[in-house]
Amino acid sequence: RAVTPSPTKAHPSADRVRPLRGPAISLGCSYLVAIVMLGPLLGSTADASTAFAEHFDDAVNRRRDVLGSLALLVTAATLVWTAVTARQQTTGHPHRSTRDLSTIASTVTASALVTASGLLMTVPLSSSIGELTDDPGIDVGVQAGIAQAGTVMLLVAALSLAVTAVLLARLGRQAHAIPRWISATAWVTAATLALGVSIVLLVPFAAWIIALGLTWSSEASPPTRASG
Repeated sequence: RAVTPSPTKAHPSADRVRPLRGPAISLGCSYLVAIVMLGPLLGSTADASTAFAEHFDDAVNRRRDVLGSLALLVTAATLVWTAVTARQQTTGHPHRSTRDLSTIASTVTASALVTASGLLMTVPLSSSIGELTDDPGIDVGVQAGIAQAGTVMLLVAALSLAVTAVLLARLGRQAHAIPRWISATAWVTAATLALGVSIVLLVPFAAWIIALGLTWSSEASPPTRASG
């Protein structure tokens, strides 16, 4: 005998959507790739100029640095994508200040990431071009200065990213879009970013932002009907 399905239970998955799944997973993956690829260069921040010269003399290291810098650019773009999506999904909730602050923080962070990417890409890219054109390239002392400036800029971006993570978590909790444990672990993630003197401490953010994307749920928008 045929049973008529209940209109409220026929399609339960249609009532909730995961709007941040795509942007947040993209952000986590690109961020992780950037940190892993740039790891050897970032770990040489306090070393002497000769250590940087040895690093950039290796073609494999230069390729890693360029790929990692490009991944930072993708990270900047996907961070803004994630923040804008979160803002759009919470438009109907009375938390305008948190929405605005999270958008501003993500924009500042993305700008810092783009700047860090350009600095970290300068030496490996120019050295690779110099090998092809037989140009002397950048002086060893200047190489170290540019790479160190890029690393410092990345640490500044990490501090701004810590603020962005807390604001996104707060926005999600205010909209009842994420579970409480995501909001709680946002503070732990922010602390690791703020103490990111070690490359290992920068990695947890990738796992946290992916978890945010997988757990953030919003009610599906009902179809609009023309009035009149």
